[in-house]
Amino acid sequence: MKYIYQKLTVAAMLAASMLSVSCELETSNNGKLDGFWHLEQIDTLKTGGIHDLSESYLFWAFQGKLLSVSEKHVVQKVGMENDHVYLQEYLFRFSRPADSLVLSEPILSNRMVGDEIVTDPSVLRPYGINALEEHFKVEEMNSKRMVLSTDSLRLWLRRF
Repeated sequence: MKYIYQKLTVAAMLAASMLSVSCELETSNNGKLDGFWHLEQIDTLKTGGIHDLSESYLFWAFQGKLLSVSEKHVVQKVGMENDHVYLQEYLFRFSRPADSLVLSEPILSNRMVGDEIVTDPSVLRPYGINALEEHFKVEEMNSKRMVLSTDSLRLWLRRF
C-alpha cells in the first residue's frame, strides 16, 4: 500500500510540474480595442457620401495580435427549420503605434481547403479596407464606439 501511495504522489507531482511548465498565460495589451465590433457606417470624405451598414452583418474582432473581419449571411436551407450562418472571414496582423491602427498581411480564412494570402485589396473594400497594408487614424475609441479614418474614408464601429 505504501508503494502505491508513493507512486501516486510522484505521479501527481510530475503532472503538476508538467502543467505549470506547459501552461502559459497570454495577455493582451490591446485595452479598449479588444473585442467584437459591428461596422455600422462608412463615410466617403471627399464626396460627403454616407454608406449606412447598420443593418449589415459586417464585424471586426480583435484578440491578441490578430484582427478578424467577417461577413455573416443568414441563409434558410430548404427543408430545415433553423437559419444557418455562412461566415466569410479575413485575418490580419495589426499594430497600434500612437493614435493609429495599422492592418497588414491579410489572409482569407478557409478551414476547409487552407488559408489563402490576399493579393487583391478590392475583396476587403466592404469592410472599409482599401489596401493590403492599411493605416487608420484612431479618431475615437471608448467602451461603446470606435471611429477610424484614412485620407478617403471614416469608419464607424460599435462595440457588440
